[in-house]
Amino acid sequence: MAGKQEWWQFLSYASSLGLQMAACVAVGVLGGRLWDSWLDTAPWGTVFGIVLGFLAGMWSIYRKIVNRQE
Repeated sequence: MAGKQEWWQFLSYASSLGLQMAACVAVGVLGGRLWDSWLDTAPWGTVFGIVLGFLAGMWSIYRKIVNRQE
């Protein structure tokens, strides 16, 4: 039974990392789209927002993994 519980904990942790990454990228896309509509710079604001969201997601995941190992 302990192995099954451990597997569910790992699955929960992995899915939270995936959702965190998706949320960061979604916020970046939304911010980039708003930037584009405000300054009429399409598609560069969206591209910048995607890259920024991806980097923020990677940094957030890195911090979460490092904190879990301590």
